[in-house]
Amino acid sequence: MFYIFLLGPAGSGKTTLAAAIYDWFLSHDIDTIIVNLDPGADWLPYKPDVDVREYVTVEDVMERYNLGPNGAIIAATDLLAVDAEKIKDEIESLKADFAIIDTPGQLELFAFRSAGEHIAKTLISGGGAVSLFLIDVVFASKPSSLVSMLLLSYSVRFRLLMPQILVLTKCDMVDKNTLEYVLHLMENPQELANVVSSELKGLYRQMSERICQLLEEIGYDVEVVPTSAVKGQGIEMIYSIIQRISAGGEDYITYY
Repeated sequence: MFYIFLLGPAGSGKTTLAAAIYDWFLSHDIDTIIVNLDPGADWLPYKPDVDVREYVTVEDVMERYNLGPNGAIIAATDLLAVDAEKIKDEIESLKADFAIIDTPGQLELFAFRSAGEHIAKTLISGGGAVSLFLIDVVFASKPSSLVSMLLLSYSVRFRLLMPQILVLTKCDMVDKNTLEYVLHLMENPQELANVVSSELKGLYRQMSERICQLLEEIGYDVEVVPTSAVKGQGIEMIYSIIQRISAGGEDYITYY
C-alpha cells in the first residue's frame, strides 16, 4: 500500500483536497481508501474508510481529563500514537493500492510532535509514502509569506523524511497572472529574494534574504502543482507524480 499524506497549515484546504483526490481516484478505478487522522474533526466531506474518531475524539478527551480544546487536541494525538499499530492494521486490512491520509488541521501536532512522527512512521513501515504539502495560493501571493511557507515545507520534509510534492491550493480564487507570478517565484529563488528585499526593511529583510539564499543553495528539487479542489484542477498531475515516486528509485526514498 502506498500512503499519500496531506499536510499544511490550518486553512490550506487539506480535507477539501483529500476528498477531491479520493473522488478522482475512485472515478478512474484506482483502488483507494481515505483515512481521517483528525480526532477533532466535526464534519468531513467524505465518508472515511478508517476514522481515528472511533479510537478517540477531542470532545471525549476534554470531558475525561478536564482539558481545554488545545490541550485536548494534543492529548488526543498522543493517545492515537498508542493505537498506531491498531490503526495501521485496520488500514492494511482493506488491501487497497493507495491510502489518502487526511491529517489534523494543526500542522505542528502531526509534523513536529513525537506522537505525529510515530504515527507516520508506524503507518508507512514496510511501504511507500509521499507528502503533499499544501500552500494557499492567496497567502503565497505575498512574497514574504511565500518564503515562510517554503521554509516550513522544508522543515516538514526534514522532520518526516519522505518525498514531498508542493501543492498550491485554491487556484480558482486568483487570476491567471497571479498564479503564474507565484509559480515563477517558487521556481526562481534568487528572484524571490530580490522581490522580498524590496518588500521588507532592516532585520526582516536580511532574514528573508538569508532564507531565500538557503533555498537556492539547497536546491528545491520537489514538484509544484497548482490545484483547485472545486474544479478538480491538478489532481491528474499529482497522480502522475505519485506514480513516478511509487515506482521507486534513489530520488524517491521513504526513509522509514
